Amino acid sequence: MQIELVRASAECAVRQRLDVPPGTTVAAALAASRFADARPAALAIYGQIVAPERVLEEGDRIELLRELLIAPMEARRRRAAAKRG
Repeated sequence: MQIELVRASAECAVRQRLDVPPGTTVAAALAASRFADARPAALAIYGQIVAPERVLEEGDRIELLRELLIAPMEARRRRAAAKRG
């Protein structure tokens, strides 16, 4: 079964495709990947936060999420302030 792992930084995104057996969990796929040493803030599949114990399905894309640099509400406030002048 084919899955994909994606780790994004501010500069670029790195992808890896893996062939894993049916019944593989997110944690097991992460351990088998080049991102095994990564300490993501959270894990997601197609944007939905998942537990490491979740069993993967064919074609899943595991996303290794990083900490936010700024809270979304604060970013919105700054954009609104910049528009006002």
